[in-house]
Amino acid sequence: MKKLLILLLFAMAMGACSMGGDDMPRQQVRQACAEPRLASSFKFHDRALDYLRTYFKTRKETDLFFAWYASEDSLYMARTINRCYDKRNKHFHAVRNVIQKNEVLRKLIVQNMRTDSQAEVSELFLDEYRKIFVRDIQ
Repeated sequence: MKKLLILLLFAMAMGACSMGGDDMPRQQVRQACAEPRLASSFKFHDRALDYLRTYFKTRKETDLFFAWYASEDSLYMARTINRCYDKRNKHFHAVRNVIQKNEVLRKLIVQNMRTDSQAEVSELFLDEYRKIFVRDIQ
């Protein structure tokens, strides 16, 4: 009877160990908060740089707007790292670096956007445009 009880306790201990092994990867996924957000912040910044490069090649204003929004996404992801409980000093310095890079990038984007005088010139032709394309502008 003692041997059966020992075998039963041994089987329960082994079962408990095997269940505990499944929880470990889940905890690692939960703890990885700052690193993926930091990586996505740098990816958004690189995407904004790519849009700015394509703007200089094609001179389409939509590329400037896409660059602006990608930079905005990069800043958002960098600021959400403050909410992570696994952040370290290296994350603080990396966030500061991303924010500085995006500030420089945003200055370049704003310098290449239209000025007020260009907007006034396009307003002059807006009435003629409405006559031709009635459904486009409402």
